[in-house]
Amino acid sequence: MLVARKENVAFRRNKRHGMAMSVVERYIRHDIPCAHSTCTQCPWNAELWRTGVPLLNGGVPFILVPDASVVSRYIELLEQQDALKNLVFCQTVIDALDRRNRTRTMRNVRRITADLRRSSVMFANEVFADTRASGEGRVSGESQAARDMRAVLQAARWYGQHMAAAQHHRVILLTIKDYSGIGALDSTATPAKVEVWQVADFIQQFHPALAEHLQAITDATHSSDLDITAQSPAEYARARLLSKGQTTYASYWLQSDIDDGLRTGALVRGKIRLLQSGGLRQEVKGVIERSGGLPDVVVTGRAALNRASMGDVVVVRLLTKAEERKAAEAADDNAGLDPRGDPHGSVAGMETEDCLSDDDDDKEEALAVEQVDAGDETPLSTASETVGGVVVGVVERKWRPYVATLQVDDPGSGSRHLAVPVDITVPKIRIHYMDTASIAGLYIVVAIDEWPADSQYPQGHFIRALGPVGDLDTEIDVILVERQIAVSQSALGFSTASLREMPIDSPLSPWMPAAEEVQKRRDLRDTLVFSIDPKGSQDIDDAVSMQRTDIGFELGVHIADVSQFVTPGSATDTEAQARGATVYLADRRFNMIPEVLSEQVCSLRGRKDRYAVSVIWQMDREYNVVDTWYGRTVIRSACEMYYEQAQALLDGQSGVEGLDSGMEETLRASILDLTTAMRVLRERRRQTGALELASTEVKFTFDKDTRAITELRPKASLEIHRVIEEAMVFANSAVARRIHQQFPNSALLRRHPAPSSERFERLVKAARTRGFEVDCSSNSALAMSLKKITEATSESDPDMVFLAKSMATLAMQEAVYFATGDRTEVEYAHYGLALEHYTHFTSPIRRYADVIVHRQLLNAVAMEQDASKDASPVESRQWVGDVAARLNELNRQSKFAQRESTELFQSRYVMQQTSSGQSYLVTEGVVSEIRTSGLIVYVPGFGIRGPVHLRDKSGQIKLPMSVLSGNSRDVDKLIEGCSDFSAEADRLSIRLPMNVPVFQLCGNVLRFSVFDHVRVCLRVLETKRRRPPIYLTLVSQATSSAGRRQAYRSNLPSLDKQFRISASLPRQMQAGSARIEEVQDGTVAEARADMNGHEVDAKDSSGKGNGSSGQKKQRKKKRIAEHYSILSKFSQMSLLESSCDIQSL
Repeated sequence: MLVARKENVAFRRNKRHGMAMSVVERYIRHDIPCAHSTCTQCPWNAELWRTGVPLLNGGVPFILVPDASVVSRYIELLEQQDALKNLVFCQTVIDALDRRNRTRTMRNVRRITADLRRSSVMFANEVFADTRASGEGRVSGESQAARDMRAVLQAARWYGQHMAAAQHHRVILLTIKDYSGIGALDSTATPAKVEVWQVADFIQQFHPALAEHLQAITDATHSSDLDITAQSPAEYARARLLSKGQTTYASYWLQSDIDDGLRTGALVRGKIRLLQSGGLRQEVKGVIERSGGLPDVVVTGRAALNRASMGDVVVVRLLTKAEERKAAEAADDNAGLDPRGDPHGSVAGMETEDCLSDDDDDKEEALAVEQVDAGDETPLSTASETVGGVVVGVVERKWRPYVATLQVDDPGSGSRHLAVPVDITVPKIRIHYMDTASIAGLYIVVAIDEWPADSQYPQGHFIRALGPVGDLDTEIDVILVERQIAVSQSALGFSTASLREMPIDSPLSPWMPAAEEVQKRRDLRDTLVFSIDPKGSQDIDDAVSMQRTDIGFELGVHIADVSQFVTPGSATDTEAQARGATVYLADRRFNMIPEVLSEQVCSLRGRKDRYAVSVIWQMDREYNVVDTWYGRTVIRSACEMYYEQAQALLDGQSGVEGLDSGMEETLRASILDLTTAMRVLRERRRQTGALELASTEVKFTFDKDTRAITELRPKASLEIHRVIEEAMVFANSAVARRIHQQFPNSALLRRHPAPSSERFERLVKAARTRGFEVDCSSNSALAMSLKKITEATSESDPDMVFLAKSMATLAMQEAVYFATGDRTEVEYAHYGLALEHYTHFTSPIRRYADVIVHRQLLNAVAMEQDASKDASPVESRQWVGDVAARLNELNRQSKFAQRESTELFQSRYVMQQTSSGQSYLVTEGVVSEIRTSGLIVYVPGFGIRGPVHLRDKSGQIKLPMSVLSGNSRDVDKLIEGCSDFSAEADRLSIRLPMNVPVFQLCGNVLRFSVFDHVRVCLRVLETKRRRPPIYLTLVSQATSSAGRRQAYRSNLPSLDKQFRISASLPRQMQAGSARIEEVQDGTVAEARADMNGHEVDAKDSSGKGNGSSGQKKQRKKKRIAEHYSILSKFSQMSLLESSCDIQSL
């Protein structure tokens, strides 16, 4: 309801247009709601709740109103999601931030108010008639800061009066200023009136755990300009002008110039993603992907990135070809320099603190990054052509809290230090901290406040310490913070409000379905339903049923009915939406919903009555669907099996451990029928182009007492896995079609875009080396190509099949959720599954997307029965689209967290195995990719993929002596004089020096191809700034690869003449070499005798014995013994320096 219109007129000068008048109109209203969940005076609160807007929580005893001084200086404190809630951000404060261009702080405020768990709101007090009266404008002699304080106080008082009926609510104004002269405060304050608290006093009284954090921020910002109320706008402007000096980076373009450049096409706007291209933080490049067949834009180096960070929305100027060549030459000339090219790391005109030198640990960090950078992700820019660019403006910052360690150059260097982020794409951050000894050797969390053009490093501040580097729980916290999942593990506990909503399920009072609810559902408790999950699963989402009927079969997929217990707008729903999904790490998980639901009441446990949402198909004998039923059911699972048990039944085994012998045959019959049906359905999808891709998942087994890792192995692939997977895909696809039919513009579906052909270039070239052609023109063609590779090599070289499928997986684009109204129907398709409609329906315990889909499906069923049913938020295209975008990001971060936790435990496993004196593990791997510096090797036994460097950055070839000797103890000795390093997309070759007289079955050119088998050693690199990574070193080519090579002749004729090894004896040589290495710490005689015996047995079995032949045998035995004696000597020495060594033999 409008009551008045107000105008604010201001005059501003700019360089382009000179003096300009700015007019801001404000319409004063009476219908601004308080946004409190328990308020009945504001009818508009119901509308806010219906649209999913966060409301103030009635269960929190405070309503906190921070003023501009608190928000501007202590925003990091307000972001503590597990502490401060029910925050009211006044429009007055937002306007004050806007006047100082504090866009980052404003963005943080928006993030707080968008987080449903925070129960925080923005209050438009400047346009609300009841709070505008005393905040109309400045009175005579009043500063802008004083006027803003008066307006915030008026807003807080209004809340105090408005919530007077709620006696348990206290309205507290948080500040660091003195309000004694701002209006008349009633000394006899009652709960209905406002209380003014200093933020330090409030934290000490009600949140003492945050007191140290508050003090750290206070110390770090005591001399900064973060508090926007400390200076008037004129004083602030003068201070900024005086501080301007020579800049390190180019200034950003004016907005008017950016607009002109975007119109003409000289500039490009987009989201930038950073890739680390070397061991140093300066060696970073950014990629902006463009659609419509346009080449991607590549921005190389810190100077060209011009202070842009990962995920920022930037504006980039496109370079001409001449500028690109010039930039490439400059990059080569200035390798290792700072962004200005200063070899000493200093920049003229910069402050001393900006020039803090890199410490010795930086070299260690660079080595760590170089050793472990395997290029896990497919390069973003896969197009055949790219264009160069430089950043000329940042439209939107995506700074986040960063985990770092402190770089202390001098213990007495004062309070200004560099924090070194664990993310190598993030530059060092300059922070203020006095007590560096207390955080040395700890992971800390820091935030970036600004990055001026005249500063080499961004300016930031310390937030809190996480814990010691290397500690397991701390490393898990690092993953959670870096992936923006939570501030710590403890923050992932559920709120009291959520736990209050939980049903009771205890041994004394077990949960049972309500009789009235059972009446509303289809009762399937007499139907044979069973679940098949990984061993030890507690959160059982799905169960299946398969029974024969008169016309054929009845197939049922039954999913836990989470939506029955998690209702829209509830505290549990709010937290589930904020989490997005259950986060699975290698040794733990963080649930999306409380355990009483995920592991008990919702989980489809065996022999317990449970609510479900079911899809039931009637099929004929050819497995064609005749009819489909959707709806709520009540089921009783007959058995909760794990995969190995079900596979044993499928294989015909009897007496399966852990199963009731009386049910074995009944379950076996259903599993056999289910498997037959799923084989048919799977084959139909294959014929339409469904892909069978590979996963590198590994499984850890832990000791129950010590939690030490007892086993690491790749997850086994059983047929029963594919059976259950196909049943879930079938259900997801059916539900997708149903909700799209009912809600054509707002159904939540999942799409998988088709990748471009350029992404398959590596797979195509690699397959050609083995004589296979890969057609990637469509998913059907790709599926057929992969099938041919599988049929031809699955028995002889299963690792090649796995790698080919892995390459195809890496070439894929990411599957994403979307609202159907946001895409054309052609874009709905799922490329990998070859389905036109697909969604996620089968895992509501661990995915919030499935909860939404359940609600949409049930609404569709209800609307089919009653067309007058009211719409809900899950039927709003805008709401579904916004939630889909948020879930995509949460799922992406969750996957990264899962991968990083796997890498953490792989590293700890290798450390365990090498802790008894052995410094490395030797195992076999497969070459999966060729790089300009060496190989990328996949180690199937450990699920590890990493680089093997054979050339350093200076171009020096570093080939281990073990490649020739075959002895892993020579892995750190290098062959000098190697040349002609040649790396192509599918092969790599190195020419060996002619003065290395080592007898091995290889030519003078050592060659590696994709899919070759090699032996590598695994080691853990100890670092002080990041979790210890595993790195790989080449030992030798594996026997299967080396056996194809020709004999290598040295340049020592006398040695060759007497002991030349013929290429016609590869088997004897390989067996001898292997046996000698096996007894390298024992006697050579044992190996020699073993080989002599082998030779004699072979002769005796093929020839007739006589005197002459006996003498020949003795002479041959002696010659072979001498030969293997020399070979064992070579194995121990690895290298003969001169002919003197030959004479000594």
